Amino acid sequence: MSASRRVLLAFRGGAWTVVGYGASQVVRLASTLVLARLVAPQAFGLVALVSVFLSGLESLSDLGIGMDVIQHKRGDDPVFINTAFLIQVVRGVLIWAVAAALAYPFAVFYHQPAVIALAIVGSLSTLIRGFSSGSIWGLTRHVRLKELTFLNTGSDVFGLVVSIVWAAFSPTAWALVVGRVAATAALTIASHVIADHPVSTEWDPKAAREIFAFGAGIFVSTATYFLAGEAERLVVGKFVNLVELGCFSLALSISVAASKGFQQVVAQVFFPMMSDSIRENPDGAVRHFKKTRHLILIVSSLMSLGFIFGSKWIVHLLLGAKYAQTGWMLQLLGVRGALELFASVTATMLFAVGTSRFAAIANISKLAFLAIGLSIAFGRFGFHGALWVLTLAPLASYVPMVIGLRRRCAPAWPAELASFAGFAAITVVAMAVCGMFR
Repeated sequence: MSASRRVLLAFRGGAWTVVGYGASQVVRLASTLVLARLVAPQAFGLVALVSVFLSGLESLSDLGIGMDVIQHKRGDDPVFINTAFLIQVVRGVLIWAVAAALAYPFAVFYHQPAVIALAIVGSLSTLIRGFSSGSIWGLTRHVRLKELTFLNTGSDVFGLVVSIVWAAFSPTAWALVVGRVAATAALTIASHVIADHPVSTEWDPKAAREIFAFGAGIFVSTATYFLAGEAERLVVGKFVNLVELGCFSLALSISVAASKGFQQVVAQVFFPMMSDSIRENPDGAVRHFKKTRHLILIVSSLMSLGFIFGSKWIVHLLLGAKYAQTGWMLQLLGVRGALELFASVTATMLFAVGTSRFAAIANISKLAFLAIGLSIAFGRFGFHGALWVLTLAPLASYVPMVIGLRRRCAPAWPAELASFAGFAAITVVAMAVCGMFR
């Protein structure tokens, strides 16, 4: 493939990745806002427990099957793809069986009997996803992201419609769970419709060994990521009631939708740009870093200010009075999202210079901070104090990355420190003006 062809392919792929992510977040946000008008906060609390229960099982058993197919030299070989498909099917069945077995003790631990049936039915989405065709991996492998975007967005919209129709007749947590299962079923069926090769029982032992070898490293990475991030809802769910958990889940969804979109742009645009600059012109790479750092400083500061001053108004306008306490939660989680966006440039720069060690240290540091901080906060200060711990947690991962930047790209360090000082000053002053320290 020619250089110009690769550049054009990368540009189109990056554009469709951003469009796809944006469309997905819009659908999810619309789903959250519409369903919040139809169901009670307790329903979101129950579904938050079910979601983190299932995502935990999936993350703690992730083998990176799709990633291996995408990068492997045999990724277009039907036998290799089918072997990966069969492994995926077995994994999906096992996760569903484990979820069904653990649903009862999980519900007992959280004193929520309704979670049992919701978790068992919700886990059908994992079982169904296990039967999805390898055609989805092929779309990513060949950067056919336009088709992948329509596939994902279409299934999300279908799930949203099912949830809304269900909620109109029965405004309970089942509307959210059934919508999730419906979206997965739609995606799985569509993946087989577009497949070039039908699935079969063909099995290649050598391919299986390679997939499992690749998956060993992915397992450690995703397990650490889950424990340092998603697991927070498991901890919060143990110490708060369903109304508070439902409001927390909504605030988390809104804040994530705002911050992750910009982080996606950083990953799709800044990372390849900096990687190329470091290879070709290290001095120029530092200049590009400083420009990007200043731009993200502005964006993250505006995001922080927007959540600090606008969260309560947004919640009142979009969600209504029954979700009023979501407002103060969104203020704090919005600041956290802005901080994560600010730090994403530093993390991406370290990947661009060819090191992932500091990212692993950052995850471990954040996990330790959360374990100690949440234990103290819930014991002495309650939910409000615990939310402050969650808000400050990105700082625990940011410090190791700043140290890494100092070691691996020293010329960029002064600009990094100056930018952080500016972001911190703007955020702290805004929080003080808004009375968030009382």
